[in-house]
Amino acid sequence: MRRLDLDRFLVTTELVPPRGADAAACRAHAVELAAFADAINITDGAGAAVRMSAVAATAFVAETGAAPIVQLTVRDRNSIALAAETLGAAALGAAAILPLGGDPVAKGENPDAAEVRELDTPGLIRLVAGLCNGVLPSGRSLDGEPPHLVIGAAASPAFTTAAALAERIDAGAAFVQTQIALDVEAFERWMVGIRELGLHRRASFIPSVAVPGSRAACERLRGFGGQVADDVAERAEAGDGLAAVGEVIEALVAIEGVRGVHLIPLARPASEMAWLAAVSQRCAARMRQP
Repeated sequence: MRRLDLDRFLVTTELVPPRGADAAACRAHAVELAAFADAINITDGAGAAVRMSAVAATAFVAETGAAPIVQLTVRDRNSIALAAETLGAAALGAAAILPLGGDPVAKGENPDAAEVRELDTPGLIRLVAGLCNGVLPSGRSLDGEPPHLVIGAAASPAFTTAAALAERIDAGAAFVQTQIALDVEAFERWMVGIRELGLHRRASFIPSVAVPGSRAACERLRGFGGQVADDVAERAEAGDGLAAVGEVIEALVAIEGVRGVHLIPLARPASEMAWLAAVSQRCAARMRQP
């Protein structure tokens, strides 16, 4: 099983499981992503839609040699189910768990479904940390060796305060993946607050990027909580979005505390993601030079 090595610069990406049980398609997509990524997030009912279980898809990602980062939302499960899913993911080769709140069902395809939300996100982080220390939610000891999982946290620079993020890091998060950050100045302002609390020394910060194809696409990203600079939107409208995002990555990697880049495909060609991954690694290599 591949571990998530937070001592090195990471390129991560994400796999959205299919709306069905096609194992071959899920496996093929994982192989495509693993060609350029160190680790692959597996989304968990994104958009409050029914898709293949993220835990089941863990096995396909693990086969590729990339480190599986399993997203788990508190929306759909109580603490018993979340603990069981975490142990199952670890058994199938998960390297990390990324606790999330989950998109509201009212905005998804199943608006009448019930939400659980017994735990909040920091609570799930603490639950996973407890399992890694050999303790079940009941206080009973695990059978056998505890799972070796890295725990992450999600953050939106537009909304998540440094104090709120500190709670998640205090609970056990060792890396932070952010909402889409295509506004370098806004992201740097947010990181100033992160550095003032010393959080960049306690966790690896991994901003997310995506390639918008138009100004309208940029507005949709903003609607989801992403930050997109006006000049990036203008270049996307002119068909120059890929190059613009490459330049954004160069600037993000230079910010103190940034230890990786998360590439969100959004149905863009894998070749574009591979190019952005190469840009990311080249920039990181330059930053390491004396």
